[in-house]
Amino acid sequence: MESKKGYTSVDKTEEDVLEQDFYGSYPGLSPIQEEIEEYSPTNSYHPGNLRKFEVEEIKNLKVNSPDIDTSLQPFTNFKLHNEKEQISEPNSKDELFPLTDDPLANVLTVRSFLVGLLEGALGAAITQLFMFKPINLHIQPLFLQITCMLLGRLFALIPGPKWWNPGPFGLKETVFAAIMSTTASGGALAIEMIVTQDLFFNRVTRLPVAFMILFSSQMIGYGWAGLLQPILVYPAKLTFPHVLPSAALFYSMSGDGKRTKDQMKFFKKIFGAIAIYEIFPSYIMPALQGISLFCLASPKSPLVTNLFGGVEPQEGLGFLSLSLDWSFIGHWGPLFLPLLSQLHRIAGLIIALFIFSLSYTNSWFSGGISRSFPFLSVSLLSANGTEYPIRKVIGLDGVKDSATVNDIGLPFYTSTYVVSQLLMTISAGSALSHVFLHQWDVVYDALRARESSENQDPHRLIVKASYRDFPNLFFIGISGFAIAIAIAASIIEHSDISVLGLLVAIGISSFMTLAVAFVAGVTGSYIRLGGAIPMIGGFLYPGNTFGNMWFSTGSTVHQAVHMLNDLKLGQYMHMPPIYVVLAQIFGTILGLIINVPLMFSIVSSQRNVLLLPHGNGVFSGLIFQEMQAHAVRKVESSLIWGAFSEELYSHGKKYFIIPLSLAIGFLLPCVFFLADKIFPNRYLDSVNIPLLAGFIGSAPHGVTAGNTVNIIVGLISQFWLRKYHSGWFKKYNYVLSAALDGGTQVTIFCISLFFQGVIVPKLQMPNYFLNPSRPTPKDYCYLKPTNSRLEVEETFIFNTDNKLDM
Repeated sequence: MESKKGYTSVDKTEEDVLEQDFYGSYPGLSPIQEEIEEYSPTNSYHPGNLRKFEVEEIKNLKVNSPDIDTSLQPFTNFKLHNEKEQISEPNSKDELFPLTDDPLANVLTVRSFLVGLLEGALGAAITQLFMFKPINLHIQPLFLQITCMLLGRLFALIPGPKWWNPGPFGLKETVFAAIMSTTASGGALAIEMIVTQDLFFNRVTRLPVAFMILFSSQMIGYGWAGLLQPILVYPAKLTFPHVLPSAALFYSMSGDGKRTKDQMKFFKKIFGAIAIYEIFPSYIMPALQGISLFCLASPKSPLVTNLFGGVEPQEGLGFLSLSLDWSFIGHWGPLFLPLLSQLHRIAGLIIALFIFSLSYTNSWFSGGISRSFPFLSVSLLSANGTEYPIRKVIGLDGVKDSATVNDIGLPFYTSTYVVSQLLMTISAGSALSHVFLHQWDVVYDALRARESSENQDPHRLIVKASYRDFPNLFFIGISGFAIAIAIAASIIEHSDISVLGLLVAIGISSFMTLAVAFVAGVTGSYIRLGGAIPMIGGFLYPGNTFGNMWFSTGSTVHQAVHMLNDLKLGQYMHMPPIYVVLAQIFGTILGLIINVPLMFSIVSSQRNVLLLPHGNGVFSGLIFQEMQAHAVRKVESSLIWGAFSEELYSHGKKYFIIPLSLAIGFLLPCVFFLADKIFPNRYLDSVNIPLLAGFIGSAPHGVTAGNTVNIIVGLISQFWLRKYHSGWFKKYNYVLSAALDGGTQVTIFCISLFFQGVIVPKLQMPNYFLNPSRPTPKDYCYLKPTNSRLEVEETFIFNTDNKLDM
């Protein structure tokens, strides 16, 4: 039977079986070539039993496109035959992924949809819950992908008609279910806006409008991501390191041979062990989350806490703190983040230790120790260091009372927060110039609507030879429909943002997606836009808190980058593009059904705790406090900036450096780029300004106790194992990452549900030396209590009638 574009379906002969072993490797290969071939999928695993095209056949493949160069130069570095070859990059994608495809393999089936539904529901619930936890974690894609594979194979054992069980659970069925589940568990920025308005302004969003806001904010990003594929997905240069472990895992576990059995056995052991162990640091022995010898030696020293504490949000920088909790250690993905990115992070943390200490002790920007300000805080403060009375200044209508401001004075930020926002803005600005300096040839080709096969990923060429692209017209239609829903939601909600303003926000986020996704595609690290988007919102909506919050929510960068990750994964797995898009849409709808009711339930039951500066160790409103601070500073009526911008952000004022840093950041990569051209140096060429500035700026945020062990684990994995034990690294490293992340998060999710008051009354673990009583932090560092904190903690009681309304 002749399949699309020359792929021929044949029956597998005895000769084929003898020629290829389980992984598709040929007899007589060198050890290095055997390692390469081990990642080829098994013949028996594909329902169509298609003959696998060798590289030479692919090179001669006739493609109905005049723009494709049939020489396919990118393929020449991938050898299947017995030809001695040195592999310079043990983790390179060419080594991991086979250049073969089965166009007749099942993709969207009843069971693949059901697997995606079940896994997506679990992932969405965990992600939503962790948004309200002290450490904000997302369930790792690798965990969902492995469990999708396991659940799918379990379903394949259930007999039934052809529509239910067409055969073994296929590789592409697994990928479809995985993309659907990871999309559902991805979360949405709009949730932060809805919760912030509810917590701090008593402005409750109605349930149908909440669905409209979340749906539109995600689908706009998806549509734009689809249009950016020629620049960000098709080129070989953008590998999206976060996706490489997933693709390697799918290929290496797509059968039942010895290698797969070893990996699955290893996964089960690690998953079970960490799931049991995590009960201790998360519930029985919380002191294991952060062990600071310096705090134990000087438990009453604020200076020691500032430098070495970090088990709670905004406690300290966590320098040399040792964590034995994988939820803290694995937050930055030490087992899969590329070595160069990890080196940038190490440099960023070291620089941050000095720059934040200096800024606080010298009271830069009038917000340090001289005013008795806290070392770390994302809140607006009064001149005496107490919390700024936001509710006195801003009414329920979101408009600032200027007379009250004149009486109590202008707000302040801590020195460390100003420096952090300065660096994050530099990171955002530098990303814009970085992408054009290092990717201009691809951008230029895309603007001319031309694809250059010379720079394209070879997997893209295979996909294009086998399947039709998802039409750009449909991507435009998806974005247009979502924009219409967003406009309708803003009108119904009386958001105080005009249609033009919303369109401007979407346009800016589309431009920023290009920069952020490029850095993510090359380095595996994501740039936080910091205050860049809210700052621009101050131009359009001076004196209007809610208008600016809607403007910030109109930024769909996160959703677009998530879609681009999945599009790249689909390309590596040779998925039909239409099924990748369908999986995204199904996952989005599923996520909304889970996220919205759970969000309203937690906000209702834990409102008082979420308003505390540091939470209560179980729940935390840190994310929403930071968004509140961003929104409030845009509330002043001025034609330029927004809240207090004329007094704080205009030329000559104390925070003018923050908007100026956007221009500084834009110019910095140009300096390094020119220096490297004049004085060619591989070290200069390796410096990534948006990455380095972003790591420095984000260093004090969140929980920092896991940094030290995170660095150690990352260097062991990405340097020592990868270089000196590459065989073990390729076979087990990413499976280890998935097992550790998955087992940890499932345990914490269960503890939160059944022991920490989410769906049943709270079951308090007795206090002892490994479970210190509040307000003492778990690492015994000194944390100055606030009156509001003590008052709420002493009177707060969990409502035993609270249940999840799902």
